[in-house]
Amino acid sequence: MKRFAFRLEKVLKLRSHAENDAKADLGRAVSALSLVERRLDAVAAERQSAAERRFADGSSVPRMQIYENYIARLEAKKEELLKKAAAAALEVERTRELWTEARAGLKVMENLKNRKRSAYRKESGPEE
Repeated sequence: MKRFAFRLEKVLKLRSHAENDAKADLGRAVSALSLVERRLDAVAAERQSAAERRFADGSSVPRMQIYENYIARLEAKKEELLKKAAAAALEVERTRELWTEARAGLKVMENLKNRKRSAYRKESGPEE
């Protein structure tokens, strides 16, 4: 008796590769978002530290002005990172949708293959 052969095996493999690529893209997007969030946390910690040192190092006006300028730069960097985080979050959502679509396409092909295999076994069962 002839072995089971799924005629759309190449399509199944293609969809499997597309799903793997989409999963890798999603991983990269999540990693980029995580990196931006870690950088935001580092900026926030540095800002907190600078705010505490501003008064701890003495009360000279030039020294306080230096800290104020530094804190202002950290705030600007924080705003820039927040914009990057928003863009990265949008990218994560976009890639998640693409992965979901690719996964659904793969599942359709896997289900079709399983149905065809079941039908083949029912057909060939009595002969064996």
